[in-house]
Amino acid sequence: MTTTSDVHKPAAAGFLPLPLDVVLLSLGLLGMFTLTLHDLFFNVDAGLWNKDEHSHGPIMLCLSLWLLHARWKEFDGKLDGTAPGTWLAWVMFVVAVLFYAPGRALNIIYFEVFAFIPMLIGVVALIGGWPLLNKLKFPLFFLLFMVPIPGFVLDPISQFVKLHISIATAEILWYFGYPIGHTGVVLTIGPYQLLVADACAGMRTLFMLEAMGIFYLNVVRHTSLMRNITLGLLIVPISFVANMLRVLFLALITYHFGDEVGQGYLHGFAGLVLFVIALILTISIDGLLRLVFPAKEPAPGAPA
Repeated sequence: MTTTSDVHKPAAAGFLPLPLDVVLLSLGLLGMFTLTLHDLFFNVDAGLWNKDEHSHGPIMLCLSLWLLHARWKEFDGKLDGTAPGTWLAWVMFVVAVLFYAPGRALNIIYFEVFAFIPMLIGVVALIGGWPLLNKLKFPLFFLLFMVPIPGFVLDPISQFVKLHISIATAEILWYFGYPIGHTGVVLTIGPYQLLVADACAGMRTLFMLEAMGIFYLNVVRHTSLMRNITLGLLIVPISFVANMLRVLFLALITYHFGDEVGQGYLHGFAGLVLFVIALILTISIDGLLRLVFPAKEPAPGAPA
């Protein structure tokens, strides 16, 4: 006996259960972005993903694609193009072309990268319509974090964030007796001067930590709405504190061991420390919130 779901849903073989025509269409559309990816990694002028302030781009892309694949595997609806909402695919393809064509012609890398998102939304809509889009809405949304943001948008905010991180770092170290002062975003500790750069504590770093916090929230899938909202709001101060501790760590290393050590391999190591601190703070605060907002018990007979 053949069930309805067996008729509409192809066998889950291979990486994803996609019809051959959709696979060919997807490969053709993805081929449009081969040059864009090359520019993001290798082009001298537009190689943004090779620069510290944009190096989170490929990480965000990989996380989005991994989560998209994982959530797609959980989908049990129609994948034969008959689901409602497939018309949206052609709208998204037009939007993608409207961003990609001028972006490629005028060398606007931000438009080129953004065009990947409506293109992928179009492919998803073409396959599963609204039900599949609803299932994959977070991975598709998370792709926004890989899009480079122009400097004229973030630089004013970055300057504000860096200034307050410099002030907080100077106040803390001064309290503990270190000879430190600051002029704007330049810290003077002993005979050394440290510039709080965008890559160390700018808005792009905070933006990346925000993205990781949102990703954490989606993966853990708490049942308590208030717990999700509270932790989501606390991601902002968590990111600020993690950035401040990184700058404080580099200032102490430079003061005690010299500028060569502070700007050497330990400077790169401080980036790893930043993520570790942010992860520890997020998990610790999430644990405390569990005591305040306990998980809801499922109703009797309700599915897990």
